[in-house]
Amino acid sequence: MQLLYPFPLLKATFSHGQDQHPLAEEVASRLAERMADMRRGFGTVLDLGSGTASMAASLAQAGVTPDTLIHADLVSGNLHHPLSVALNAEHPLPFANGTFDAVISNLMLHWINDVPQTLMHIGRALKPDGLFLASTFGNDSFIELKTAFAESGSRHAHTIPFTDVQSAGAALQKVGYAMPVVDRDVITVTYKDFAALYTDMRLAGSRNLHPARSRGLMTPRQLRRMEDAYRTNFARPDGTLPVTLEILYLHGWRPHTSQQKPLKPGSATVSLDEVLKTLPPRSQKD
Repeated sequence: MQLLYPFPLLKATFSHGQDQHPLAEEVASRLAERMADMRRGFGTVLDLGSGTASMAASLAQAGVTPDTLIHADLVSGNLHHPLSVALNAEHPLPFANGTFDAVISNLMLHWINDVPQTLMHIGRALKPDGLFLASTFGNDSFIELKTAFAESGSRHAHTIPFTDVQSAGAALQKVGYAMPVVDRDVITVTYKDFAALYTDMRLAGSRNLHPARSRGLMTPRQLRRMEDAYRTNFARPDGTLPVTLEILYLHGWRPHTSQQKPLKPGSATVSLDEVLKTLPPRSQKD
């Protein structure tokens, strides 16, 4: 099978060993707040795709204090914590089934070739009633860049494929997670010029690895057409350039008998008609 993202290419892309990008830190903070909202303890937690471990600081700030937090990343050079392991999330995870109370993953899933398979590996590593919580980019991310390239006449892919709320929820449900939920944020980042935008994207590891990307260098004329289209359609009155980032947050649980389940159709003991009869009549307006 030809991989969309060959593992050596992913390793080379993320073997920078530098601190997390501010965007990753911001999303980590929002992800940690969602975990804190669960209002329950998580004894053993796996941070999958941890990078340089900004997730740990975000969890602590949100008041989430697991007894054990294990950091895991594809690139061993990014791992500086004693409880760390280098692994490929697309392979069976090197932990016994039912090891973790929670698996959390920040902005990793969009780099996965086979997401359902990875979700199954994660599900096996969770204890019954264990939580999977993740963030990933959604389809509306980099919409300005995609639109500008399209209007400039480019026929190549200029971002990697992302997903949408419905597809993400369906993936969780398909592999058997209980009570799956997907919600979204939209974050807009602005830059003073294209040089600042390109520099920040490189620092964030936003490299286009799509197989349908152009394999040649973009000519100055092509780049100028794209930038002109970007300015015309999206530049703010002060000349700054916005970049839209849609962040999807996924969560689901390994099934357990204690979890709430929807009633079977026809199992209700009181009819809707009987309930409606008990309601006071609606007031009539003159």
